[in-house]
Amino acid sequence: MAWLRSNVRWAALNLFAVSTLGVVLTQGSTHWSATHTFDPGLESGKWAIRFLLLCLGMTPLNTYFGWTSAIKLRKSAGLWAFGFATLHVLFYLSDTGLTWLTFSMQPFMALGLLGLLVLTALAMTSNRWAMRRLGKNWKRLHRLVYLGGLAVAFHAMLAAAASKKMFIRDPQAVHELKVYLALLVVLLAVRISLVRRVLKRLLPQRSPELKPDLPIIPIVTPKRAPEYWPPLYPREIDMPPHQLAAEVRSEEDVELSGVSQ
Repeated sequence: MAWLRSNVRWAALNLFAVSTLGVVLTQGSTHWSATHTFDPGLESGKWAIRFLLLCLGMTPLNTYFGWTSAIKLRKSAGLWAFGFATLHVLFYLSDTGLTWLTFSMQPFMALGLLGLLVLTALAMTSNRWAMRRLGKNWKRLHRLVYLGGLAVAFHAMLAAAASKKMFIRDPQAVHELKVYLALLVVLLAVRISLVRRVLKRLLPQRSPELKPDLPIIPIVTPKRAPEYWPPLYPREIDMPPHQLAAEVRSEEDVELSGVSQ
């Protein structure tokens, strides 16, 4: 239960993704005759974009709003984006096969293939072993997510304009994809150093509140010696340094003499 309470957001995200995957796989149809239900191939592609935008949005939430839990969700969202993108390609291959994989393929297919390759590389290296092996190059590699996001977004826009199936099955997808493209531009713009500095000045800075586990009790030191202070042992703070050193040497001589006896 303690693990679940500390990872409740991560569990909720993955549970939602699993339920969405179940709906995409079990509902709808890819046949042209089924016009009154959503196409799982198209829906899987849109969910890939949604999870990719969610992944890209985690870092700004942490940077500008101080939501540190967002970093824990970034990896899961990215992996689910890769999973739905792979499912989208599998649905497309089940309809068309590999006839489209030529040097003269349409631009939206080339962009979709580029986006899938980028997401595949990022998913394959999203583990501690890859981080240790790649070192500083790991961060450089994962910056390709920006290229992958642009490739996927433009792939969807061009596919909506060129695909008759999308126009018939989901005519409102064009407007939805425009919103996704605008969100992607915003998420990429807030990563620019100049924009980041301006936004940090405009947004209120939240300092983390320290909550100690134990109460802090102040210690009050007396300014003068208490009345019950033994008269034979004056306070060392009031003694001159030479007198204090002499007292220490005399006490050590007494202890050593007692040991030798």
